[in-house]
This record gives sequence, structure tokens and C-alpha cells, in this order.
Amino acid sequence: MGTEALQQQLEELAPAIRGRREEIEKARRLPRDLVDALRRTGLFGLSVPRAIGGGEAHPREILRAIETVAAADGSAGWCAMIGTANNLASGYMNERASRELFPRPDALWAGVAAPAGKARPVDGGYRVEGRWPFASGSSHAEWLWGGCMVMEDGKPRMTAHGPQIVHACVPMERVTVHDTWFVSGLAGTASNDVSIADAFVPEHWVFDLFDAKTHRPEPLYQMPSLGWFVSQVVTVSLGIARAALDELGDIAQKKVPTFSQAVLADKPATQIELARAEAALAGARAALTDSVEDLWETLRDGKPLSPRQIALNRAAAMHAAETGAAVTRTAHVHSGGSSIYLSSSLQRHMRDAEAITHHFTVAPHVWEDAGRVLLGRPPTAPLF
Repeated sequence: MGTEALQQQLEELAPAIRGRREEIEKARRLPRDLVDALRRTGLFGLSVPRAIGGGEAHPREILRAIETVAAADGSAGWCAMIGTANNLASGYMNERASRELFPRPDALWAGVAAPAGKARPVDGGYRVEGRWPFASGSSHAEWLWGGCMVMEDGKPRMTAHGPQIVHACVPMERVTVHDTWFVSGLAGTASNDVSIADAFVPEHWVFDLFDAKTHRPEPLYQMPSLGWFVSQVVTVSLGIARAALDELGDIAQKKVPTFSQAVLADKPATQIELARAEAALAGARAALTDSVEDLWETLRDGKPLSPRQIALNRAAAMHAAETGAAVTRTAHVHSGGSSIYLSSSLQRHMRDAEAITHHFTVAPHVWEDAGRVLLGRPPTAPLF
């Protein structure tokens, strides 16, 4: 299926998702029938290599699809993003594993990059155990990949760059899901803690998330794993902001503020702030898209990425997350007191957009590291 047909299906599905926002939030997970509907569009196969039957789509098309779902509902958009981002693992692992673990390109995966687990080498593979927080989509995932420190004699195996970290794949029937997801924003994502007591993982089911030399050679799998992931993360924020502005526009046509005789749409303050917000959102999206396109075109041409390109992409992602939250807040505030009721989707948009600013990939220190790299200094974080 081409990406245009997929995009049309997502746009047709959007009203049904919007109509179930409250249900999604109260359930703290995405309803299974909506997961299946998203799956049927081919969304989850966009990041899977063509060599094993996937879409291997252009990054621009992946971002467009994520933003469309996020504009319908923040939690649904987050689950859509997680589905595409986690399935990049199919291009990070060896081909034998990718064919075994992705017998169909729309496999449903949860994944946690943080090395909260331990992997002990044994004959033919590893014994894996650990507990990982923030396993988004845990209620519908079929598989989990999780970061682990490789252990020897009870201690981390060291490399020249620090402890050796691998990412191990385990079927969800070997995983315990802990009902921990009671949160203020992105409440419908089932981002629960998950744990593995002791599971054998074959050696070929283990991959290195951060070493591009071990990934497939196609440009999509040579994109900076952290930078490309955060580009998808913040696209959810852009979709949420789009929904918030659209809803403000609708409300402004009818709402007459207290002690006023004119609707919001005729108020100069609303007109000015809406225009500013539209410009800010468009600018943030353009900066992010341009930075991603620059990475993609460089890799497509067979050239190495420069530290400056990577830093500009991280800065654009930071800007997108912060702008998405700020624009959403503008829509929330200018809609007036009615927007603080739980029946208002604007308060949900605000909480969802704010939650994204707390993600580790857009932590405040990233601004510092981006600036350091742009000034010719090394980043302070071990991964950038």
C-alpha cells in the first residue's frame, strides 16, 4: 500500500478516534479495536525494511502519519508513534532475527531503550531479567525489546565507552505488565512498568540500538537512532497543538466571554494570539522537517552525518516539543474558563502536550549539548 492511501485511511479514521478520547483516557490504554484499525492501515509497517515486506517509508511520510493520529488524540498519536519507532528495530537487528520476529510487518512491539535490565551471557544467547518503566503500548504489544547491561561475574562488562549495553527481544507471554500508569498526561498509552524474571534470549535476538554499524545499510536505519526517535516523539506534540488550535477556532465563532458582547473571534487578543500560534507551530514543524530531510538526504547520498547536522536536529526537536506545549496552552487559555472542565478536550490536549516535555529525549540539558556541539565542543551526555 502506498503512503498516500495509508494517509487517506488515517484521515478517515481520525473522527472515530476523536469520538473516543474520553474512553481512551479512562481506560488508560488504546481500545483493541482502534489498535486493530490502525494496524490495518499499514501504519506499523512504515519503519520495517522492504526486504522483509515492510514499507520502509520516507521519514517525512512517517512523521505525517504520526501527526495525523496525534491530532485526533494525543494518546492514540503516542501509540502510533511508538508502533513506528519500535518497529525500527527490524532494521537494527540481523536479518535472520528480523524475519523471525517480524513475520508480518505490522507486528506490535513495546520497547524501552534504557538499560534497566541485565543480560548474562550463556551458551547460545543470554539470560535476561529486569524491570523497565514507560513501556508504552504494553496492553496491546506482542513483543518487548528492552535495554540491558551485559553482566559478567555479577558486574557490568566494560567497553572503551562504558558498560556494554544490548537490547533483547522477548515475547510478551514471558513479560509481566505492572499496572502503574496513573498519570496526568498521555494517560491512554498504557505506558506501564514491565518486568522479566528470567528469560532465555537467543543471541541473534539481541541487537545494539546505538551502533549504526550493526544496522541495515538503508538510509532509514542509518538515521541517528536517538535523533530520529525524538523527531517522532515531538511530532506527537505538533499534532496535539494542531488539534488545540482547530478547536479554539471553532469555539471562537460562538463563545461570548463574560461581560462581553462580542464572540472570541472578534476579539483582537484572540486574533493576534491565534495568528502568532499558527506561525509558531508552522515554524516548529518546518524546522523539524528540514532537519530530518537534511539527515535523510545526506545518508541517501552515501555521505556521513556531521555533528552539526545531528545537533541541529536535536535543537529542532527541542523547539518542537516546547512550541507544541506553548501553542496548546495558548489555545487552552484563550478558550476561557470552560476549557478547564474535564468534559473539554482542550484540558486533555494541554496535559498531553505538557507530558511530552518531560520525556528524556527533550530534557533541558539537550539544549546545552546542542549548543556545545554547534560551538565545536563535545556533548556532555554519552549519547547524543
